Amino acid sequence: MKAQLLKISNKIEQSFSIRHDVVPVFHNRWHYHPEIEIIQIRKGTGTFIIGDAVAKFEENDIFMLGSNLPHLFRYDITEDQNYSDAYVIHFLPEFFGANFLNYPEMKAVKEIMAKSARGIHIKTNEPLQNNFHFETLHESKGFDRIIRLFNVMGFICKNTDNSLLSSLGFSQTYDSIDSERLDNIYQYVLSNFDREISLEEISGVANLSVHSFCRYFKTKTNKTFTNFLLEIRIGHACKLLLETDLNISQICFECGFNNLSNFNRYFKKFVQKTPTEYLKDIK
Repeated sequence: MKAQLLKISNKIEQSFSIRHDVVPVFHNRWHYHPEIEIIQIRKGTGTFIIGDAVAKFEENDIFMLGSNLPHLFRYDITEDQNYSDAYVIHFLPEFFGANFLNYPEMKAVKEIMAKSARGIHIKTNEPLQNNFHFETLHESKGFDRIIRLFNVMGFICKNTDNSLLSSLGFSQTYDSIDSERLDNIYQYVLSNFDREISLEEISGVANLSVHSFCRYFKTKTNKTFTNFLLEIRIGHACKLLLETDLNISQICFECGFNNLSNFNRYFKKFVQKTPTEYLKDIK
């Protein structure tokens, strides 16, 4: 599986693109592109990796990703969910023009575009308004497209529940070999996190010695492989607590932990509360 620098196709008569993806699988490869990307998840849940951030996404979430920020979205596949449904917008960083962005009225847009270099996760409690902005933009033509894009940007800027994702220390210095190697690692972990994955095993996937792999992974992702694997497992545990009737012991083993004590300890480390407390808060 070779990761690619994606080239976003765009019609000559249009300065930016928006598409409505309703397809069996989401584009779930580790990839990047020069365009800024805004994604609205209409239906489905799954896991995202944006820079060095790993977490779950849900319906109605919006993401804004800066130029060349590597990312991956992987949907959960269930009997009720076997396709993705999302709006995806792409525009180049110079779309608004440097002089225009310096106008006082554009301050919020300029700031949100700068923050998007780390990736922004936008949570909203207004799904109807959220859907309206993206649907009308997708259907609009001519000058009205520009107005509708401004409406989307304004909606994002005004939203109060925006969180930055990738750390300041995340390195974007990688080449096609790095991209392919990281994609292989991520895909392997996302498919096998529910069982033990030894350092020897994952080092083999990366075609590196254990020592070289540990150093490589920490340099490229700003975290240890152990912590990355734990983030994937704890994120899946939160999803199971939210969406199923499995008890905590069952969830522990479903997520790849070999004993309840370790599960409780790591869950509290990453979520700042025990599974029991988390379950109590969401029920």
